[in-house]
Amino acid sequence: MKKLTLENPFGPYLLPCVGFIWLSILAIFTQIQFGLALGTEKKASWFDIFVQLSPWFLNWIWLTIIIFSSIRVVNTQFSSFYVRIIIHGVLMAVLLLMYWALNNFIILFTLDREFSEYFFYLHKIILNTAQIDILIYLAVLLCSFGIYFYFGLTEKRLDLKQLQHELLNEQLKSLYSQLNPHFLFNALNTVTSLVRLRRDNEAVRALTELSKMLRKILENKDNSDVKVKEEIELINCYLAIQRMRFESKLEVNVNVDEDCLNLYIPKMLLHPLVENAVQHGSQLESNNNVIDIKITQKHNQLHFRMINSAAKDDSHHGFGIGLSNTRERLSRLYDHYRFELNPEQGDHFETLLAIPIGDKSA
Repeated sequence: MKKLTLENPFGPYLLPCVGFIWLSILAIFTQIQFGLALGTEKKASWFDIFVQLSPWFLNWIWLTIIIFSSIRVVNTQFSSFYVRIIIHGVLMAVLLLMYWALNNFIILFTLDREFSEYFFYLHKIILNTAQIDILIYLAVLLCSFGIYFYFGLTEKRLDLKQLQHELLNEQLKSLYSQLNPHFLFNALNTVTSLVRLRRDNEAVRALTELSKMLRKILENKDNSDVKVKEEIELINCYLAIQRMRFESKLEVNVNVDEDCLNLYIPKMLLHPLVENAVQHGSQLESNNNVIDIKITQKHNQLHFRMINSAAKDDSHHGFGIGLSNTRERLSRLYDHYRFELNPEQGDHFETLLAIPIGDKSA
């Protein structure tokens, strides 16, 4: 099937559409003439009237198609408004002369008249029908202009939307690409710390978990979305590395409802939030850093709630990239979402995230 564009708005349906319109007009006028004939002494069947009127209406089919096609050609080849008006005027004169000449030939042929009378009847046709035919021609021309104008606006809007979509994808790719070096930097710092402390076995295990993370990221490099369970697997690999670094200081509880596991979310959307909680909780001097994560589904939304410990005087810097990145991605992906960071009593911090399920603005 041909693509419907400004150059070919109706595709293969132009001829059937135009033919149907003029056949319908012919049928309406035939019915009117047939109704008028019923009140007179003229004996004429509906079909006879239809055949007699056919040349005057059916020849407008090819004429309409030529008018419709001429607009694209003239508008493409000539930029001057006045030149276009002149060309359309000349074209109207030529096409109407062809229309009258063809109708006259058909009438002479069907009525079995002498060809020597051709120009006499042609002159008579022009005198009697020129005004109405010119009005019909102008009406068809204006309708054609209106259709092309509408399709032109529609095509521009589609092109603009496509460009916006491509720009959004590039922006999201850029934001996502910032996350990889960010979390890799933190994970490698953890491995470095373990090596310096001569905790070689733990360093090896940390590198193993890191390789699992990289493998999962590479597996989904061409996907903009991943399942919640895949995101949780990535988070668990990261947490396994951090547990080796902070030992008993880090305690994590992850609770995901069963009906949320196979829902799709933007990849690495939750990871920066968990990473932020781990890094800020590392400022605690004595208390354990307890991180409680719960993922549920309510009212066609995915809800992520995380409570973590936080130091009173959190002087840790350099971990704002993940949060600002997340907020930026959310604003580009969704028309409506909820993302809140709330300090709570008892040196705790609450992170709330709610996103529509399968309802991206992009």
